[in-house]
Amino acid sequence: MDRQQQRIAEDLSSLIAGDVRCDPVSLSIYSSDASLYQMPPLCVAYPRDREDMIAIARYASEMHIPIIPRGAGTGLVGDAIGTGIVIDCSRFMTGFELLNDNLILVQPGVVHARLNRYLKPLGLYFPPDPSNTEVTTVGSMLAIDAAGSRAIRVGSTRDHVNRIEVVLADGTCFDVGNESLSILNQPVAGSSTSLLSEPSPEVRGEQTRRTILSKMSKLLTDNAQLIQEKQRTGIPNCSGYFLKGIKSRDHLNLARMLVGSEGTLGLFTSAILHVSPLPAHRGVALLLFGDLSSAIKAVQTIIQEQPSACDLLDRRLLSLARDADPRFASLISPAAEAALLVEQVGFSDAQVQQRLHNVTLAVKNINSRVVVAMETHQPDEVDFLWSLPQKVVPSLSRLPGESRPQPFVEDIAVPPERLNEFSQKAQKVFQRHEVTATFYAHAASGQIHLRPFLPALTEQNAPILESIARDLYQTVFSVNGTISGEHGDGLARTAFLRSQYGDLYRVFREVKDIFDPSNLLNPGKIINDDPHVTIRNLRPVPEKFPELIDLQLNWTPQELQNEASRCNGCGSCRRQDDGSRMCPVFRIEPVEEASPRAKANLFRGLLSGAIHPNELSSQDTKRLADTCVNCKQCVLDCPSSVNIPQMAIEAKAAYVSANGLDHTDWILSRAHSFGALGSTLSMAANWAINNSTARWVMEKMMGIHRHRKLPLFSRRSFLRSVPRKLTKRPRPGSDPDLVIFFVDYYANYHDPELAHALLAILQHNQIPVYIPPLQLASGMAMVSAGDLIAARSLAKENIQILSEFAREGHRIVCTEPAAAICLKQEYPMLVPGEDSEVIASQVLEAGEYLWERRESGRLRTDFGRLAMELDYHTPCHIKALSSRSALKELLALIPELQVNTIEKGCSGMAGTYGLARETFETSKQIGQELIDHMKITNVHAGATECSSCKMQMEQESAIPTIHPIKLLALSYGLMPELERSLQPQKKKLVVS
Repeated sequence: MDRQQQRIAEDLSSLIAGDVRCDPVSLSIYSSDASLYQMPPLCVAYPRDREDMIAIARYASEMHIPIIPRGAGTGLVGDAIGTGIVIDCSRFMTGFELLNDNLILVQPGVVHARLNRYLKPLGLYFPPDPSNTEVTTVGSMLAIDAAGSRAIRVGSTRDHVNRIEVVLADGTCFDVGNESLSILNQPVAGSSTSLLSEPSPEVRGEQTRRTILSKMSKLLTDNAQLIQEKQRTGIPNCSGYFLKGIKSRDHLNLARMLVGSEGTLGLFTSAILHVSPLPAHRGVALLLFGDLSSAIKAVQTIIQEQPSACDLLDRRLLSLARDADPRFASLISPAAEAALLVEQVGFSDAQVQQRLHNVTLAVKNINSRVVVAMETHQPDEVDFLWSLPQKVVPSLSRLPGESRPQPFVEDIAVPPERLNEFSQKAQKVFQRHEVTATFYAHAASGQIHLRPFLPALTEQNAPILESIARDLYQTVFSVNGTISGEHGDGLARTAFLRSQYGDLYRVFREVKDIFDPSNLLNPGKIINDDPHVTIRNLRPVPEKFPELIDLQLNWTPQELQNEASRCNGCGSCRRQDDGSRMCPVFRIEPVEEASPRAKANLFRGLLSGAIHPNELSSQDTKRLADTCVNCKQCVLDCPSSVNIPQMAIEAKAAYVSANGLDHTDWILSRAHSFGALGSTLSMAANWAINNSTARWVMEKMMGIHRHRKLPLFSRRSFLRSVPRKLTKRPRPGSDPDLVIFFVDYYANYHDPELAHALLAILQHNQIPVYIPPLQLASGMAMVSAGDLIAARSLAKENIQILSEFAREGHRIVCTEPAAAICLKQEYPMLVPGEDSEVIASQVLEAGEYLWERRESGRLRTDFGRLAMELDYHTPCHIKALSSRSALKELLALIPELQVNTIEKGCSGMAGTYGLARETFETSKQIGQELIDHMKITNVHAGATECSSCKMQMEQESAIPTIHPIKLLALSYGLMPELERSLQPQKKKLVVS
């Protein structure tokens, strides 16, 4: 932080109620979005309300510092980055209030999908539907006039705005809508004629509003013919400033004009939006074509049937869909070169079915080869089909090869009837430049998202980007289209606005001067004299890496750079919907540093030299890294499958290496080291665990929260009580069915019954077992804490014990999901080499192993009845290991056992995270829905594989939670004593 930044931070912190950040780490993660560009800001401010926005604007005006408003930071054109004060409205300004059945007042930071979830039970919705609805903020939608697949039916954001409250660069605040020009002849209420009195903020705002109205009215009148000739309507068009049709004889709609202005004219503090009745019924048809041209030609026929949406996907996207989901693999033939996803809405299912039938019949009349892959009006199936573009388009980054799909000409819109003509001309442009591109379109409205495949852009090859854009845009103009339909101009397209609008660009400049004469509001976007701004400020690609960065995991700086670069900034990791477990920490603390992509941006900054290597071990980096609890859900749900947890571990390890391990982390990550002592002194240890005074002392000395329910120590550990014959090392070449049981800490010291239950199941199925007596705990807690030196030492010992058996093809089975994850994913990164890799290939969670036997017909199914009802919770690490919950499926084989699946997200425990005094409350916040469910459920017991999840499920409930392995053993009739595990737990500080 330099002196100027320190001054800005101090000044703004004293002026606003919100937060201010100027540290290098925060600036780095705000220097980019989902575009190709990178510009580090001077400062990041998080306003809480309108007054904060006004204060920031006044300060910036006095200091002549640019202001860049930002929502979720998922823009593709660089419109939310800049070298000034970035204002992030998504953290605090997230409120909304329904005014009546037609209008809702919203702040700019509210997420679009969250708004619609609130409106849905009322039978209402806010109709524009950008593809990233689970992340996109309403402020961002207003900034770029977002549209989406259903624009042909519902229009764009501009069509649903009533009024906008705006703050200008000097801090003046007023609201605008469809204004009557007659007020220009009326005095301003409350104004004074005295030159000595200072007008109130309200009066000054009204005076400014009228001045702008007057100037805009004259500007529009003087240039009416030019606007009529040059500004394209009838297709999505957010390029430049929207001037056409906003002025009638006696009214001027400034709200419609401000939509799409990308924060260059004013800062939006709130808006009143029109809401609409939710369509009663929807249906979708997926149509497959043998070539792209046939699909495009069918669009004109489909438009005649008045669809609510019609999206087109090319063969690359269809291939990705087949790879991503087996359901799509069965639906979409490899021979399909293109697909149309057509939606119809209606007042009844019958009407929707008829409309879909009309579509398919009309298309088949012109193309008998079309394949109707699926036609449905069932809500779940409709949502599934719409997941095709929503999930697959962002996953383009997964495609192999050095060339990546680059977003810079991805927002073209043309008249739908000229779509085929444009497509053919565009192909010639790409052929001339020897590149290929993906083709995705909201075809019915003529909106086309092209992404040419280019290598990483550098100063040397950047001109190719500019050349492709120039040639392609000439093709756009030839078919009367626009270079930007719904994503904005930003840095990517501003240089080409003169080519599209000619003399009208002068009028755009005059609009900018009326609203922002000092050019402080998001400068360089829409109005910019640099003809090459498109290739300025490109995100740097490092040619060599800083020598001071000492990586502790098994990757080179180049491999880490490649992994970080796979993050395309789409922001999917910011989603908070119930259908995803994406980042449980971000859900309760929705700030950018908590988002998984912030970790990728951190390492991009470090490896490119934008951040000094010393920052890797700083407190700011630790704060960012600590927002990752290593649950692995971001890897699963990320469209590009970026391994963010490994980056967070690397960052934590750098901090620990330079600064040492926090006392609490040291204690908790070494719980396995105290297990033998706790077991030996179990009477004293268990008394302390169950005594509130002793727990207070434990909290002070060890950092374990006094109210966290803890497991008691077993009087004798599993490894000490297991029959000696099972710990006798088998000869090489033993029975190929031999299983190696990796016990891990919890089952060994706290729940030996679980280990004995698995042992009994294996023996019941005549599966030979070997239990290495010298095995240690997996070390997952050490890994998650960043103590990699200790974790590596432990891993080496386990690898030495297990590698011989793994090489012989023996399965290594774990009852603890975290242990399986650690052996499979963490060990190869800790200890590179063939041994760790072969162990990883042989590790299975116990349920997966038993299911594997079941599928091969080698698992006994002589289960006895269990007349009870269970609520099952799927641990995050089970999801990370497999696409199914194998033990839940095995429980379904038990007669009379009813198993309900709890869909309440992450438990929040994350191993030792939920034990620590500092993160106990955060852990409970994350798992609150699960905790609340267990408090009110009437089932006999809960069930889960994860020992940490069990602790959270029992935290505020007397209902016991049991490992499914125990239920299987009980059903087999192997361990009747396990019935004790189903008794209610009445102890306040102890789990069952």
